[in-house]
Amino acid sequence: MKRGSSVVLVAICMLILFAVSPVWSGTESTLPEEKPHKWLREVGLLTGYGTQSFDRRSDDYEIIPILIQFGFDINPLARKLHIDPRGTVECVVEPLMNVVINPDTNAEVGCSFLLKYSDHITSRIAPYIEGGFGIIYTTQHTREQSTQYNFLSQVGVGLQFFLNEKFALTGGYRYRHMSNAGIDSPNRGIDHHFVLLGVSYFFK
Repeated sequence: MKRGSSVVLVAICMLILFAVSPVWSGTESTLPEEKPHKWLREVGLLTGYGTQSFDRRSDDYEIIPILIQFGFDINPLARKLHIDPRGTVECVVEPLMNVVINPDTNAEVGCSFLLKYSDHITSRIAPYIEGGFGIIYTTQHTREQSTQYNFLSQVGVGLQFFLNEKFALTGGYRYRHMSNAGIDSPNRGIDHHFVLLGVSYFFK
């Protein structure tokens, strides 16, 4: 292509760009305005059953969990780190008020902080994985732990079944390790297996 033809082609392209640009044409953009991001994505309530093992030993440390979940959508933060998740990444703040039913009637109170990743495989079904840490105080005295203030580390998997756009039923499994991080001895740790059921409300 001759140099003169190239200059003309570039000039035509520039004119077309200026003509369609709202700044130069004096018309407002027809692109829809971006909605402000809603950080709070879901609020949920979970309960179920937790035990040290499933062999039904009489001395198991058994729990009825009561977990309130506040799930914050952090996909925008992930994208700033050049991570573009296919599903949704949430930071979950989870206050807990558990009832200990064995070996004695007692209570656990505390709060966990989890990362949760979920992705729809159909319009109604969304599996998830989660993991994180927490702090806990228990009125239950145990042989394994010298302290009643302890730390939690936990991982879990589950499934959310959406009844509609705003409500979903949740079912899942969670593994929990409780210890005092070596603050005092003994510190043998207590491992729990949880079956969880609940419901969540989603902000759309």
